[in-house]
Amino acid sequence: MSTSRQRPLSSDQGVQGDGLYLPTIKAHSLEKLRRHDRYASMFTTCSKHKWPQLAYIGLCCGAGRARVEGSGQVVETAAMSALRLPFTHYVFVDKSARCIGALKNRVTAAGTMASITLIQGDVNTCIPRVKAALPRVGRGKPGLLSLCFVDPYNANVKFQSIRDLSRFKMDFLILLALGYDVTRNLDRYRAPGNTLIADLIDCPTWRDEFKQFDPTGRDINRFILAKYDKAMKGLGHQPAEPHAVKATGMGVLLYYLVFYSKHALGNKLWKATLDGMSPQMRLDV
Repeated sequence: MSTSRQRPLSSDQGVQGDGLYLPTIKAHSLEKLRRHDRYASMFTTCSKHKWPQLAYIGLCCGAGRARVEGSGQVVETAAMSALRLPFTHYVFVDKSARCIGALKNRVTAAGTMASITLIQGDVNTCIPRVKAALPRVGRGKPGLLSLCFVDPYNANVKFQSIRDLSRFKMDFLILLALGYDVTRNLDRYRAPGNTLIADLIDCPTWRDEFKQFDPTGRDINRFILAKYDKAMKGLGHQPAEPHAVKATGMGVLLYYLVFYSKHALGNKLWKATLDGMSPQMRLDV
């Protein structure tokens, strides 16, 4: 089944309901989606004539559409926005059966010639299935460039999952839920036996290192960003400027969007993504 490619739809542009499941998102999520959409669009524009295969991986992908809390507006989220771009392969993963079921119906209704794989399950256990869904590359086979968007509800995506995907030529755009998860739950995550932060930053000795980094024990966010950058550098990725998203009018950190690429062009495009938009855009723009 084929369909003509359309220009990307701005994620905060209202769409009509289709009767399928709609999770609720906060208004601040629109900013994250704009950043995603802008980078994904530039990524494909710069790559589609140089790479015969382009893959998009959406981890914690959601249902493709959502309702904005407060306004009731229905918007397209990252999965459906990416589907409008000239990727040749898509892999979507979400733990929620309702999200995957709704996304499957929306993808089918959209129509596309691309290869699409939907996986229902925990991201950290599904990476082998993600890799199996990507086209094979190597001698005599066409090249592949990928973009992976990691959009979890909390900080539970293990670094091992990112490492397993990094053998591919792949840019990573990752939400680090430092404000609304790590900061709020730091006492629980510090408890002996809890491995969430160790798994997130690939550092089993993080508690001792954090004491040396900040004896006051207050700057956990800067510590995690530094450790995450170090772990990604170990995989050959160069960190770019992180983008902090804060609660409007309150200045309270919600999360960071962090970007990593092994190619200098990726970081240039990410800088253009950040420079091209003001942090606080009206919802009706």
